[in-house]
Amino acid sequence: MNPSQNQAAPASTPPSKPTSSPQDIPQNPVEQEPERAQNVTPFDQQMPQKLHPMVVLQKGERVVAIIKRHPIGIVSLYLAGFIAVALLAALAFFILPSVTTQYNIPNLESFAYVGLGGLLVLMLVILGVATVIYWENQWIVTTDSLTQLTQTSLFNRQVTQLSMDNLEDVSVDQNGIFPHIFNYGTLKVETAGERSKFIIQYCPKPNTYARKILEVHESFLEERRNIQNAAP
Repeated sequence: MNPSQNQAAPASTPPSKPTSSPQDIPQNPVEQEPERAQNVTPFDQQMPQKLHPMVVLQKGERVVAIIKRHPIGIVSLYLAGFIAVALLAALAFFILPSVTTQYNIPNLESFAYVGLGGLLVLMLVILGVATVIYWENQWIVTTDSLTQLTQTSLFNRQVTQLSMDNLEDVSVDQNGIFPHIFNYGTLKVETAGERSKFIIQYCPKPNTYARKILEVHESFLEERRNIQNAAP
């Protein structure tokens, strides 16, 4: 007998398990960032890198729109400043020389020019401060909330935040020919709380922003319903 025939046949080796790459390993769903309101597209294409310190975005929350006032709201103030400068110029170059000649008052023109120059500088400072205050009033719309920044002076600012869950109604007021020509108006958001309304005057494209806020609100409620239905 051939000795090789008495040897047991080697045991078959089990098939090797395929190795999985790190990309194939499913991630922990707890560690994944939730996708919130994905069907809401940002209205403003360019968002600022730094928001107001009171605007804290939660995990998965995104900025949808930043609403600032229409430029026409500051035009009236600039127009009043221009008229005042024109009156001061007319006083300095036309009326003042004749008064000096008629009453023979020495050094009147010099004092008058200094005073008019001081008034002009003061007017420019007032216009600059008013411009800063005007543009600091804004709304920040995110996928979860609405934040209203109200600036009444350089050192007086109020920040109010509203959750999309508490939003009840959005309305737009456009009264007069100029709001329709330049497409601005008053945008109002009503809630059920003590502060029943969020109001921003001179809002550009108010109807477009109103639809965007309602879209965010509906997406927020739909996401909330999906989470409740998925809960065991």
